[in-house]
Amino acid sequence: LYAELTGLDPVAAERIEAFNTRRIVRALEVIEITGRPFSASLPRYEDVVPTVHIALRCERRLLDLRINARARAMFERGLVEEVETLVDQGIREGETAPRAIGYAQALAVIDGTMSVPEAVDSTALATRQLASRQIKWFRRDPRVRWIDVELAEDGRCTDAERSRVTRQARELVLAVDGVA
Repeated sequence: LYAELTGLDPVAAERIEAFNTRRIVRALEVIEITGRPFSASLPRYEDVVPTVHIALRCERRLLDLRINARARAMFERGLVEEVETLVDQGIREGETAPRAIGYAQALAVIDGTMSVPEAVDSTALATRQLASRQIKWFRRDPRVRWIDVELAEDGRCTDAERSRVTRQARELVLAVDGVA
């Protein structure tokens, strides 16, 4: 399938991992149905205005621990009570609220279909899944400059990394101000 995609749309093949069968099949379907290259529908990664894209890189194990702690803290700090207040105000079946991570689980606690520990675990799982999707999304964007969280947090960010980010930010400000 990957070879077929490479022949039909080399730009798309270059941007899709050879092992990602689901995306390869999707690309081939789009080509067959529309008669246009799939790459025409891929993100272009072009800025409308000058922008510096910075993402924080965190070791997966550490990220998972932080997400688990954050989910636990949300419920310990009264998420269920906050959602009950919103439900009392008629904000239960809104367009986006029931899909928000944590809100849906708090509703399940209120409805009695999930215990608080189950809701915490479900919230943490959904957040880890979202983080994974976000990491994959940002990883594909060549404009993103990655900074290691561990280095940035404890001041071990190298001078080169600090200089690179500072230089990019300065260039952005100058470009926006029309000085560059």
